[in-house]
Amino acid sequence: MSALVAGFLLIGYLLAPGVIYRLFFSAYIPARRYQRTRTEEVVFSLLVTMVPFLLSWILLIQTPLGHYPTLTIGSAKTEAYRTVFRSLLPGPELAPSNPIVLRAHLADAYLRSFFEQARFLALLWLFCGIEGWISGLIVSRYGEYNTNQSIHRLLKRFCDDFLLTYVSEWELLFTTRSLPRSQQDFDVEIDALAADILYRGKLVDWFLDQDGKLEGIFLERAARYQQKDLERDRERGAEKPREAYWRMIPGAKLYLVASTIANYNIRYVPPSQPEMTLAELRARFGDEAIITPLPPDSFEDPINSP
Repeated sequence: MSALVAGFLLIGYLLAPGVIYRLFFSAYIPARRYQRTRTEEVVFSLLVTMVPFLLSWILLIQTPLGHYPTLTIGSAKTEAYRTVFRSLLPGPELAPSNPIVLRAHLADAYLRSFFEQARFLALLWLFCGIEGWISGLIVSRYGEYNTNQSIHRLLKRFCDDFLLTYVSEWELLFTTRSLPRSQQDFDVEIDALAADILYRGKLVDWFLDQDGKLEGIFLERAARYQQKDLERDRERGAEKPREAYWRMIPGAKLYLVASTIANYNIRYVPPSQPEMTLAELRARFGDEAIITPLPPDSFEDPINSP
């Protein structure tokens, strides 16, 4: 019975609040995903539970909310807690003269204590959810904080010293969350040197292992830089713009394994405008407009090309 009660308290007051906090925090920004040790999990849960626990205690002890709803099960709250505590510590007080009466008394005490704790936990979990939601909201506006304003400096410091420690660094690098709201729709483009080949493209997804380390990235509109062509043209004395040496890679997405990436450069650029369809062109210029299709682009296979 002692193990059951201890498990109930551990889950209700430590593990569940941390899970609820991360759940609501992730509504704005994904929390760091990695395998925590038990000590790290307990410390994290303690930190996020302190304020909600204090608020719950004040409301239930110092206000009439602690008596609602009215419970008439078993003995009074204090007596029920005392009975449960005595049942967990063997002593002469529990020497049963009538086992049936004793078990019924214990059942009522445990039931009353359970409902009292359920009332407290319901309020505690509610405040943990609100705390996680507010924390996620604060972090989501990180790029909007102006260091010239004292309140913004305070919020930015709070994010840097506490909240962002529970957010993956890749989430900040590979997204526009750290940018002002006017730039939130920008594309994230990457130049990556992998296996001595320079690639570039729009970052659309990435993968982490259980320790939070980068495993790989997915790129759209991926291209490969033709370094050999550049060297050959230099030997011949030919001058071409550097953009001419990029070759598009066939396929919808390119996957780069993180272990092969030596370094990378991240750019945040305005989103490219989608090409207009034939129907959109006719709707804009009229049915009488003559629209001549362009010849297909010459395509070189960047893998098999010299």
